[in-house]
Amino acid sequence: MGEAAHIQFDTIPSFLGAPVGDLEDLVTGQIAMAGYFCDNLDRPAAGQRYLARQLRYASRPGKVPPNAIDLGDVNVFPLERDKHFSIVIAQCAAVLETGARLVLVGGDSSGLKALGIAAQKVTGADVPVVSVTGGIAGNLSQTQPVILSVDLQELAANWVSQPRRLTGLSPAQMIAQIDTTSGNVVAAAVFGLAPALDSRGSTETRAALAILQAVAERLEKGAR
Repeated sequence: MGEAAHIQFDTIPSFLGAPVGDLEDLVTGQIAMAGYFCDNLDRPAAGQRYLARQLRYASRPGKVPPNAIDLGDVNVFPLERDKHFSIVIAQCAAVLETGARLVLVGGDSSGLKALGIAAQKVTGADVPVVSVTGGIAGNLSQTQPVILSVDLQELAANWVSQPRRLTGLSPAQMIAQIDTTSGNVVAAAVFGLAPALDSRGSTETRAALAILQAVAERLEKGAR
């Protein structure tokens, strides 16, 4: 590869500045991040599909766990619901079968549903979903596989450009909840934010990026 081509490849925007790779690059314990470009299936809200793109653009090198990788976006078919879910579930399952831990970024909560079904297929058992806003986290053993749900609609109004609620959590509160989540976090979904694509979106994009970093670091710790 020529030097010019190598420099161009190195500047591809990626989550947290992580290396860009593919399914064949994954190994056990690796943190795989993938974008989910779909926002019209579950709690639809136009613009949520752009979150992954915005976080990639805002990312800088040096913030990513050393074993993280950006897989690009999962293939989606939002106008063909049955086909969409079967293909997204299969893609998520293929990642989890490598022993890697998957973070699905962006879109609506349909990505979380697909991720839950994929985890159940791979483990052969129900995998509880733990929300950063509460739930069953306190009852879990360290070895219990769980999926972490990070719904950015739970952010307080002063952190988002198009608030749907006045009350909510600050990014610091969400990060604290993420860090203390118990169980063996095998996957996570970060979703629910339609970032403004102008200067108004800078605050919410930075907040979401810090939350994504906390999610990746929590998955890196595995069972706890």
